[in-house]
Amino acid sequence: MRNRALHDALRDFALEAAAFLTDELRDGAEIEFDVVDESRGRGPALYHYRPRTSAFLAERWPTIRDLPACRRAGEELGAGASPWLHVNGLRGEQAEPALRAMLERLYEDATSFGFPEERFERLYEEVETTLYRDAVSGRVVAALRGVEIESEGIDLGGGLALVAGDRADAPPEVVWSIEDDAEPAVLCVLERDVAADDHIPAREAEERFRGLVTALRLWAPGAVALSAPGWRRSGEGRWAPVGLGGGGIARGAPWTLPAEEERDLREFLDALGGAPAGPVGWALGRFEMGCERANDAEALSDYLLGLRALLDAMSDAGRASLALRVAALCAEEGERRAVQRRIEAAVGLEEFVMCGGGNLQRRIGSESPRALVAEMEGHLRALLRDVLCGYLEPDLKGLADDILLETSPEPFAPGEAKVGPVAARDLRRDSAPAEPETTDFEAPAATAEAEPEPAAGQHQLEGVTPSADWGWDDPEDYSAPV
Repeated sequence: MRNRALHDALRDFALEAAAFLTDELRDGAEIEFDVVDESRGRGPALYHYRPRTSAFLAERWPTIRDLPACRRAGEELGAGASPWLHVNGLRGEQAEPALRAMLERLYEDATSFGFPEERFERLYEEVETTLYRDAVSGRVVAALRGVEIESEGIDLGGGLALVAGDRADAPPEVVWSIEDDAEPAVLCVLERDVAADDHIPAREAEERFRGLVTALRLWAPGAVALSAPGWRRSGEGRWAPVGLGGGGIARGAPWTLPAEEERDLREFLDALGGAPAGPVGWALGRFEMGCERANDAEALSDYLLGLRALLDAMSDAGRASLALRVAALCAEEGERRAVQRRIEAAVGLEEFVMCGGGNLQRRIGSESPRALVAEMEGHLRALLRDVLCGYLEPDLKGLADDILLETSPEPFAPGEAKVGPVAARDLRRDSAPAEPETTDFEAPAATAEAEPEPAAGQHQLEGVTPSADWGWDDPEDYSAPV
């Protein structure tokens, strides 16, 4: 089998059509018969009853073509429909007549519509023989920095895979391209059938590989990046280098994907939607920029800009309530004040750097500033994952305000959270609030004796005098969503 995706799509379509047609018979529909004289005038008349299956299918094709599996099967069959129809003496260039002809072949002379597994496999073998008789296997490979895998390879679907370098069909230049690593690189591999004198386009490979890198950065924190150049070949031809726009810098430590998490990763990739637009797309771009920054100070601004975009925090009021809203979305009620203060401290740290406070890399002798950057990255990652996977609507500002209005003064019950499953898991693993250490920049500490004043990162609104009962970090101090 050369194309698993096409096989599965056609099989799903045939199964769904079989279920529909069986229900039609069960509801009283009948297949008509033609009486055929097979004697041909040479002796006694011999009659044969032939079911008019094609006519039965034709009457119901408008409903069959609207089945969910039909569209996917048509997309997978694509341009291959024309040669298959031609070989079978039929006309047409689109997938729809090919799918209809396949059903007619599948149930030729049948009086019921149970799924004929063996006949389908023979028919699919015929389809592949027709589609790929002049094709060869095309392959593009590129080294992936910052990720290790425990298994020999992980099939990610659509011809895309992660493969251990020493197990891959690849040139040594890419397997050992990461100079600071004594182990063979993990490779991104894209493979599909192409014409004998053609290659997989470099642009297609780059889009697929960069999409995978983005997904891996959303999956877990770490120094994930694509290494350039890539290499490609067709059939048994020579490997040739191809530019893929890799070589990006990545901060953080490498990570290993355990074998038991491979299924979760595949499901996560399937759940991610297409390229997002609007504020979500812009925030994702800033997230990627932050992951590729050489130093933490620049990355901090990227992550905070991403959070501001997701929560529509461009106005003075929006910026003032950013920390409160992020905490409402990314923490349980009993932990919100700690998370809110850390976000306010991160905003204050950003202002410190922007005002010429010095190079953060030289002021990072303790863990606290770097931990703040990691926490902002974790919050942005968690929210992006929940939105892109469909757990949360893009209107995060409205959701945060609803949570703040509905929250009771009582703490949540154990295990109860106000975020989607992806965000909750991310924050537990990646973004647990750290205890601030003594550094050149410290998060503000609240004391019972101190006069209430705006927390770090919050701006006092012009013409407003703070009240002794007015605390930035208490949701009940707001009469309505900001």
